[in-house]
Parts: sequence; C-alpha cells; structure tokens
Amino acid sequence: MNLRAMVFGPAYLDRVLRVDQPLVAPALGPPLDQSVNGSLGFAGGRNLELADPAGYTIEIALPPGWPGPSGRIELERGIRAGATGRRAVSGLSWTDDLGGMGAGYAAALAGTLCCALGPADDPISQVVGRLLDRQAIAHSAIRVPDLSADWTLLVSSGMHGDKLPIGFRGCHAALDPGSFDPWLSSPCDLRVAAALPNRLAAHIFSAPGASCRMFAPAMRNMLDREYLLSSFAASIDLLCCNRQEWETLDDREEVAWRVSILVVTDGPSGSLARFTTPQGEPGAIRVPAFPRNRPPRDTNRAGEAFATTFISTLLSQGWQPALGVVAADLVRQAMIRASAAAALVLDRTDFGFPAPEAVDIALRAGRVA
Repeated sequence: MNLRAMVFGPAYLDRVLRVDQPLVAPALGPPLDQSVNGSLGFAGGRNLELADPAGYTIEIALPPGWPGPSGRIELERGIRAGATGRRAVSGLSWTDDLGGMGAGYAAALAGTLCCALGPADDPISQVVGRLLDRQAIAHSAIRVPDLSADWTLLVSSGMHGDKLPIGFRGCHAALDPGSFDPWLSSPCDLRVAAALPNRLAAHIFSAPGASCRMFAPAMRNMLDREYLLSSFAASIDLLCCNRQEWETLDDREEVAWRVSILVVTDGPSGSLARFTTPQGEPGAIRVPAFPRNRPPRDTNRAGEAFATTFISTLLSQGWQPALGVVAADLVRQAMIRASAAAALVLDRTDFGFPAPEAVDIALRAGRVA
C-alpha cells in the first residue's frame, strides 16, 4: 500500500549521551521512558547534574570530547516517585543525531513532515534542516521568529533500558493552531500529530481530509490540565503511548472509551490494545515483547517503530477507521508485526527504522537473532 501520510510534530537536534548504569535504582521500578523539559542552571565543570524538584539528582561524569552542556540542568518535574538523593553514572559516548517524534514518524511512514524551526539564520535550525535532508524526509518548516529551534539532551542507558529526553523548547509551544492550516487542506490516508501541545493536536484532528487520525503523545500531553486530551479524544482513531504516559492521564478511562483503538506499550513487558470489535463488544489483546537473543543497544525510537508498523499493517489490510470497529485477528497481527519492528530498532544507535523486509525475516525466525 502506498500510504499518503502527513505528520505534524517536532524535528529536533538530539544530543545523545549514553551512560553505563540505570538512571534510577532498579528496586524503585522499571527503567525511565518519559520526556521532561529542562532549563540550564549553573554552567561549567566536568560533570553534568540532572536535578528534579523532588530532590533526586543524577550526576553524570562526561565522556571525552563532550561539547556541552555541563553543570546543572533543572528538570521541570520529578522523574520517579520515591527517588531522592544522588545517583552517579558515567558517560560512555555521545553523538548528535536527528530527533523528535515528528521526524521519527515521518521517516518510518515515508511521509511528509510539517514542523517548526527558528529563522533561517538560526544555527540549530540549519543543523536540523541538514539532518532532515540527509534522511530524505520531505518536510515543510513553519518559521518562528526570534526563537532558536528546539533541541533535546537525550540520556540513554542502552541495555539497561532508560530513555530520558530532556527538552529545551520554545518553537513549537509558540505556534498558534492556524499555523498548520496551509498543510491541512491536502487529503491524506493518515494524519499524525506527534508530541505537539494538545491545543495544536486538537486543531489538526478537527480539519477534514484525513482517512485516519493518529495521536502520539508525550508525557506533557498527559499532564496538560488546561486542554484535556479527553476533550478531543473522539477525533482520534489510534492513540499509542507507553504505560508511564498512560497511567499519568487522570481521565484515561474516558479517553479509552472515546478513541477507536488504544495501544499502550510497556517495553519488555509487551503491549496492550483496547478496541471495539465488529460485533460491538469491547476487545483487549495483550502481546508479549518480541524475543531477542541479546540485550538492547538503545531503546530510543522503539515506540515510534511499534506505532508506525502497527498503523501501517492495519491500513494495508483494509481497516476502515470511519467504522470505529476492528477485527481482533487483525489487531493481533498488527501488534505482533509492530513488536518485531520495535525489537529490531533496539539494535540501532543512530536515527533509522527497520525495513519491512527485515520485519518479515524476524517474524519468520520468531526472534531477533
């Protein structure tokens, strides 16, 4: 199926810092998999401190050649309930790469991206544009004057499973809903809003012309008390998020009732889908994580690989979102294929997604070898 996908969401510069240990003690719960905004505190020194308002600090000894920042970064909220004190880890390596859920979904779906960037002379915007071109991602930029492009410090513990993106934001939060109107007039098979503020996502989904509408939220979407996700959930055909994000949402049962399909991923514990069957009955399917012969190298982009493979499989097999129902066998098939794609992307430390042929090979083998 030649899927016409239009993706609205951020493209960032990701400065990826890989560390040697879990970011929180395993006794305090599963690995971190959430995004949080940050602000730069004092600068300088050989270490980096990530300090949350609950009193938990992660101190990172920086690897050779680290270009910055160093010193202290204040996180906007606590990252793990019950965690206090300090935890010391060591940086193993770093790299600059393309990031942002908008860029990830556009790449995996071979779609067109609409994102916000700073003015043409902004150095970070120039880097993001070159990275998008390098990945052959078709894109259009909404230029935001007087602001630099958004960027992310992404701390990953690799095989230990933590993924902590710390965002330094401004561009996308400064947009008004009408900024997207020139790109909402073209019909498409799939319209995706990824990690955009709820007020922007609601406007994107209210526009006609999309056969299927998919929302890929970040943690801040679940925490938004001014523009509740439930207020526009009825316009969402597929909502895909991770367990920590889902459990943060206060009115999650109302949201689950309003969206056509809800998928909640849970890392090594697999995934759960909730939907309505053609008989009008509530359906629920749980699929384990796809088997692998070795620990993951990096958990970044696993959620995007899962969600894009899931929706592509549904649509290629004839799912009609307008009906609001879906067969359980089709959901299970899409979840297993999506699980295999997520397992494959765990071997990548750079931006990219497995080809459909690689997913087919893994499915025939029954594991990622």
